[in-house]
Amino acid sequence: MIYIALCSALLLLSGYFIPFFNNRTTARVVSWSMTLACTAFSIYISMDQPPLIRMIAITSIQLLTMKVIVLTETYKGKPKISFFQWLAFAQGWFGMRPALFEALISKPRSGVFYFVVKGFSRISMGIVLLIFSKLIRQELASTLFLLIGLSFILHFGILNVGTAFWRALGVDVKELFINPYRATSLKEFWGKRWNMAFSEMTALIVYKPLLSILGKQQAVVLSFLFSGILHEIAISFPVQSGYGLPLLYFAIHALVMYCESKIPFVQRITSHSALNHIWVMAWLILPLPLLFHKQFIIEVARPLANTILQTIHLN
Repeated sequence: MIYIALCSALLLLSGYFIPFFNNRTTARVVSWSMTLACTAFSIYISMDQPPLIRMIAITSIQLLTMKVIVLTETYKGKPKISFFQWLAFAQGWFGMRPALFEALISKPRSGVFYFVVKGFSRISMGIVLLIFSKLIRQELASTLFLLIGLSFILHFGILNVGTAFWRALGVDVKELFINPYRATSLKEFWGKRWNMAFSEMTALIVYKPLLSILGKQQAVVLSFLFSGILHEIAISFPVQSGYGLPLLYFAIHALVMYCESKIPFVQRITSHSALNHIWVMAWLILPLPLLFHKQFIIEVARPLANTILQTIHLN
């Protein structure tokens, strides 16, 4: 894993200076080249590691390379954030808006206590769900409790604690997962409620550059396919199985979102006060085995849950 640490250090040191290139095309070519090279390196160098460790290694490099790209797209010239602020943004926050860290360190923002309470309460709920997942014998139900529990701990727990931490230091970061159960369409779910960091990143580095070239619908489809590829790298590559399934999951969602915008019958469903939530949950949950396929559940998700429970001596 020392090679992953060295690769991360290289990205942190060199990534900050890419926006200094006067030529925007050169800056983009360099940042994307670093992304491809470092991602391939992380996949290759972690081949002999257990799947869970391999996933952590690959996704940590993948996240950092995306930070380099959004920094390049945000600042056309010398970044307005200092190198220290860049390190904080790149290593300490999952969001993709580096400009927010220009305020580090300054007067605390509101809502710190709220996010602390929300974060730790969600972590507690997630732990309970993980325990339930081990007690339930029916595999499908157990897997669903497992995934929801991990999501409560990681997405709604740890990230909200992180939100509180940075707001206490004056950085105006926002909640990244915003009541996703309230979504009335897949468009709202992916665009306004689920993983705002990922949505903002995809919009900045894929959707907006392609919008003027290909048009809205094509740019949306390619953005979802890009998301599918990133999930392939994070989910299928660590277990060396299930290739193409996460990409298919996002391709299906791109098609369903197209139907939401074009087909009157579907639009009537998404405008119905009850059916719209059923519509969203059905498309999220029913194809979920494509995204989190069996080998990933066995070799990554369950070992991760066991590690969490062992850490707090509940396994």
